[in-house]
Amino acid sequence: MEELYIQSRQNDQVKNLVRLRERKHRERQSRCLIEGLREITHALRAGFEITHLYYCRDFFPSDLHATFIAEYEDAGKFPVIGMSPDAFTKASHREGPDGLIAIAVQQGNVLADLSLNQTPLLLVLEGIEKPGNLGAILRSSDGAGVDAVILVDCVLDLYNPNAIRSSQGLLFSLPIVSTDRDTLADWLDAKSIACCATNPDTEKLHWEVNYQQGLALFMGSESDGLSAYWLEKATKQIRIPMAGQADSLNVAAAAAVCLYEAKRQRAQKSGA
Repeated sequence: MEELYIQSRQNDQVKNLVRLRERKHRERQSRCLIEGLREITHALRAGFEITHLYYCRDFFPSDLHATFIAEYEDAGKFPVIGMSPDAFTKASHREGPDGLIAIAVQQGNVLADLSLNQTPLLLVLEGIEKPGNLGAILRSSDGAGVDAVILVDCVLDLYNPNAIRSSQGLLFSLPIVSTDRDTLADWLDAKSIACCATNPDTEKLHWEVNYQQGLALFMGSESDGLSAYWLEKATKQIRIPMAGQADSLNVAAAAAVCLYEAKRQRAQKSGA
């Protein structure tokens, strides 16, 4: 039977919460940590399976948190476990926690799972390394109406707690697929989806491409940009004009600029 209140920081469940901060333990258990009411709510709405929900009332910033706990205690879908402030402080990954942590089962998506319209807008991220950048990009993707985000040859763990936090939980709401170069190239060809690569050394500006067609927009890693493979495969290359001394934007900022240009063009087409 589950322990419904944890007093000690040495409790095995507390130790497991700490372990799940590390990628190797997340992968071994096929689990991830979700901290915060907003983030947990996004995961639940997206259909992620929650296995455990932990809380500490001493950290609740609002009555919404207590209402949330009461709802799921009554539902009985998964164990809802109280923690002492000391135990919760050890388990929490955040400064200024809001008193809620969940463990969820990871979900793996593949390209075949994607349900796309006739003119999808896809964002492809190659080799992204920083979880904070990934989270910020996912927020922009959600806001701009991207149909799916595809991580190709990505070294970053999608379920890194910092990626979840910086995405504000939208990581759970968006269709996200991790794949390799050859699989993605074959799939894009089969779907007749045009490839548009960002490249600071090209001539065409980011507003000069037609985003109203089915399009995969490629962004490269923070350190190396896009690989020669995707630059050569792309039917279009674009850059963001820079007025100052910097030659490029941070990848998260660059993604936001391009995606909202796509949103603007698509809104014009639809008359919105």
